[in-house]
Amino acid sequence: MHTGILTLALTFAATIDVYPQDDLWGALSDLQPGDEVIVHEGTYQTPGFIELVLNGAEGMPIIIRAADGESVTIQGVPNQNTLNIEGSWYEFRGFEVTVGSHGLRLGSSAHAVFEDVHIHDVGDVGISCNRPGNTYEDITIRRLHIHDTGTGGGPGECMYLGCNNDDCQMWDSLIEFNWCHDTLAGSQGDGIELKTGSYNSVIRHNVVHDVKYPGITVYGTVGNKPANIVEGNAVWNVVDNGIQTVGDVIVRNNIVMNVGASGIAAKPSQGEVVENLEVSYNTVVGAGDACLRGNELPGGSNNVIANNALYCGATSAIKFPQGPGDAVVTNNAVVGALNGQDMGTLDGVDLATAFLDAGSMELYPSAQGPLVDAGSSAHGAAEDFNCVARDNGSPEIGAYDNAASPDANPGWVVQEGFKECADDGGETTGTTGDPTTGGETTGDSSETDTGEETTTSTTGGPDTGEETTTSSSSTGDEPCFSSGCEPTVDPSTTAGGESAGATGTDTEVDADGDDGCGCTQSGAGSSASSWLLLLLGLGLLRRRD
Repeated sequence: MHTGILTLALTFAATIDVYPQDDLWGALSDLQPGDEVIVHEGTYQTPGFIELVLNGAEGMPIIIRAADGESVTIQGVPNQNTLNIEGSWYEFRGFEVTVGSHGLRLGSSAHAVFEDVHIHDVGDVGISCNRPGNTYEDITIRRLHIHDTGTGGGPGECMYLGCNNDDCQMWDSLIEFNWCHDTLAGSQGDGIELKTGSYNSVIRHNVVHDVKYPGITVYGTVGNKPANIVEGNAVWNVVDNGIQTVGDVIVRNNIVMNVGASGIAAKPSQGEVVENLEVSYNTVVGAGDACLRGNELPGGSNNVIANNALYCGATSAIKFPQGPGDAVVTNNAVVGALNGQDMGTLDGVDLATAFLDAGSMELYPSAQGPLVDAGSSAHGAAEDFNCVARDNGSPEIGAYDNAASPDANPGWVVQEGFKECADDGGETTGTTGDPTTGGETTGDSSETDTGEETTTSTTGGPDTGEETTTSSSSTGDEPCFSSGCEPTVDPSTTAGGESAGATGTDTEVDADGDDGCGCTQSGAGSSASSWLLLLLGLGLLRRRD
């Protein structure tokens, strides 16, 4: 936009202060580019169905935010999404969002920012971008705290981004420094999902724990579009897989612990095959099936498995039921069985030798341990889990580089809460949002979406490569981060394969009278995490030949 025109437009932009006695919904109904709405402390009840259409302009976003230092709650009604929002060049920041079906449901949006929002006790999904036929370009989702989803019996993901079978797409987007947990009340309860056809987006530095379906799921891009990136996330206490992928994705510098199925799993889905997959520099400890599992790898190409620390002594370190195909597999430190892959590994020795204090979720590599200087320099990475530059001449295996600090972790220790990084995380291709440290915390209808998928697997009997039902978490020699080292939900409640969306009885009607969500709200249904950090047999974990 021409500078003179921009200056003139900003002259007419309004700053609107809203207090509890005011009509918030009226104030949000006709905003113009450059307007800023500042909402002051209090609870604001929606009257029912609310849909905001926010059309800002480049350089003149519409901003809706809580007043600095004030607690502002937006409370929905059980049979409607709390807020439906669509538009372009807009920001939504600083609110608590509760009750409702989906906490926030986006229609077609571009150049939008959601930041410092606390979403909890909603009947279904925390935040969704999944209206079929809609588009989602350059969406930034940063420092959202989402928990206790699915309380009305809906699927209950923290984030549902894109659509099954490429029915809508998200691209050039950034999902970073969020905290997702306790989705166990939902029928599915995923952490963060990026669905088929979405591309060139980054999911980084998120904390996901105590969820039912996979902690992070990323499907194929359809047509081998620019790859998605899953990087620097901490995932633990998952009934299903920790991180689940198809293809066209880089999975790097993640920490995964104590999962019921596989720590990192890849398999074909929704017409996409496992190709253009890179799994590198991840640390996985404790999985009911395998630390790393790849199904039907020979059906794809251009796959790399390198420099991962895989410690699943009671089960399998690596499981490729059909073999690796032409995948490059190199310099992976393993403790546990090898199924379908005998090359490209080295002895990880044991947890006590490899890490500072695995029982306290401190998986920083010990200075004299087997991970130091043991990685392949042919497969480098710019940074590690702490956002610290890696020494790619002689890299460490796993999520951390310890060249600058060999005796102590210089960064954030994995724990409940928002992750903090040593710096802003640098620039990442495919995003336009400004990265942050993540160190600060803050206090239309929903269509049924079928085709939800999980790849849980059994650990006993013959291995055919088919995924069935969720298995128990490892009760062997790995440390346990929940009571008794058992999944926090009965595995029989998690159906394998494809499953449907919400099937409740109450319908949600939008302004056009179309039925949608079918979600019900039955109450808070909070699920508490149990924390008995049990360290079992650290000195006994050795590679099993």
